Amino acid sequence: MAQYFIGIDLGTTHSAIFYAEQGEDSALQQLTIPQLTAPGRVESLPLLPSFAYFPHASEFLESDRHLPWGKVDVIVGALARELGAKSQGRMAQSAKSWLCHARVKADEQVLPVDALEEVDKVSPAQVTEWYIEHLVNAWNHQFPDAPMAEQHVVITVPASFDPAARAITEDAAQKAGLRARLIEEPLAAFYAWLADQPKWTESLNVDDHILVVDVGGGTTDLSLIQAVDQDGSLGLERVAVGRHILLGGDNMDMALTYHLAGQLAQQGTQLEPWQISGLTQACREAKERLLGNQDVSEATVVVPSRGRSLFNNSIKATLTQDDVQQQLLAGFFPEVQLGERAQTAQRAGFASINLDYEADPAITRHISEFLANVEVVPNKVLLNGGVFNAQPIRDLIEQRLQQMLGEHTELVMLKPAHLDHAVAQGAAYYEKVQLEGGVKVKSGLAANYYIGVASPMPAIPGMAPPVDALCVAPFGLEEGSEEQMLPNEFSLVVGERVTFRFFQSQNAEADSLGKVIASFSVPALTELSPLSISLDAGHYNEGDMVRVVLSSRVTELGLLLLQAHDVNSDLTWTIEFQVRES
Repeated sequence: MAQYFIGIDLGTTHSAIFYAEQGEDSALQQLTIPQLTAPGRVESLPLLPSFAYFPHASEFLESDRHLPWGKVDVIVGALARELGAKSQGRMAQSAKSWLCHARVKADEQVLPVDALEEVDKVSPAQVTEWYIEHLVNAWNHQFPDAPMAEQHVVITVPASFDPAARAITEDAAQKAGLRARLIEEPLAAFYAWLADQPKWTESLNVDDHILVVDVGGGTTDLSLIQAVDQDGSLGLERVAVGRHILLGGDNMDMALTYHLAGQLAQQGTQLEPWQISGLTQACREAKERLLGNQDVSEATVVVPSRGRSLFNNSIKATLTQDDVQQQLLAGFFPEVQLGERAQTAQRAGFASINLDYEADPAITRHISEFLANVEVVPNKVLLNGGVFNAQPIRDLIEQRLQQMLGEHTELVMLKPAHLDHAVAQGAAYYEKVQLEGGVKVKSGLAANYYIGVASPMPAIPGMAPPVDALCVAPFGLEEGSEEQMLPNEFSLVVGERVTFRFFQSQNAEADSLGKVIASFSVPALTELSPLSISLDAGHYNEGDMVRVVLSSRVTELGLLLLQAHDVNSDLTWTIEFQVRES
């Protein structure tokens, strides 16, 4: 019997857990996570750094790698991050971003990208499993009588995660024994804000548009939520999400790293790759000191060198407030006009296999592009992510957004929850209100969605076979709703590659589920990206046409699941389409 609601933020740079007991008066609490912080030393910390380190066979004694639940071969967490910054080719990081790589499969063994010859590479999916397994063990150690596998668990993912990345995350959770629900991170951050409000309706009005800007360590996620009138009461509806933007706090640390590395090179000191990793960690710490206290004019950054005397062989550099202002504030948050698009750069013919980083580091320009695409001017903003722990960055982005939206928009900054923990907190609160009641953010479809169905017709010279459009997801259908059966039978081709065409309406009038738009009216619809796949033939022959009935539903993450059920057997085929990307 489930006793707890558990929210897991499986972050690019940190992971966290919040939970609440069942019952209306139960408070949201954070779970501290045991992890190695030095060889043989275990500490419980609020965050689990999302790093995995592969130690040399002789690097640790067996007793140095013991956690409360047993010995580990791969180090995960704080010690992994520290050791990985001091060496090369032994640390896997940013596994979450690799899950949705355009050219690398999540189960390909590519991490660490700079692996030493003696280090066996692993897949992003495997690293994700290690993180989840560590979090599950941490919970079960503290709550042995209420194992996580028996609780209500929510795991957060970027709003822009593609279907494959979502499936890999769900699979990793299942391997750890969890039946977890996935929700998007900006939505979870908004739920954390709701959880902190005694009366949230006093902060919002009908037709308010709330822009959620979530800048984490490795990604930037943008979402838009609207306050609406629901039968005389104030309701909430998520109306838009942005694309996957691989840009965050890590980019800022690297900007400072290469700035100082360039200065050292001019002085005749060329850093090795392993020293760049150490310099990045030192720059992160110096950045936080300088942004945390603008009265501090500079901070010394020490890069260790190999040698008998660490003190005598250290390389020192200085990071100043002016460096932070120019490299970070001006570089990542420039003033832009509403409607400006993110810039692109000419690409080299060859490139090493790595993440698809953004060419344009200007977060404000990415926000401008998002707002131009959704054609909405928000009047309230909710910030989330560790980047905004720095007051100068919070102040600057408020200034930039106000300049972008114009003096006629009275912009209100909503007070965020704890910027490092809000996503996990909001995930736990989300699950609590789903099952115990409370305010919910509705996420209904903003258009009717259709799939192409070949219309039977004799061959006619010069005329392609006509295609009708079948409504499989009506306007207003709420994400997370129950599966719905379509009324008619269809024929499905199995065992060979075929193309499914998708369409959406250009108006806000709801069509009925199963309604057919005749081929001569289809040009009035907007055609979306087609999906070319081969469905397993099962016990049929390749190319057979199978009689099926269709069902559809839209998940909480905006994934349209269209299932074809064989009328003569138990076979079922699933076709997935991301309606948000349209």
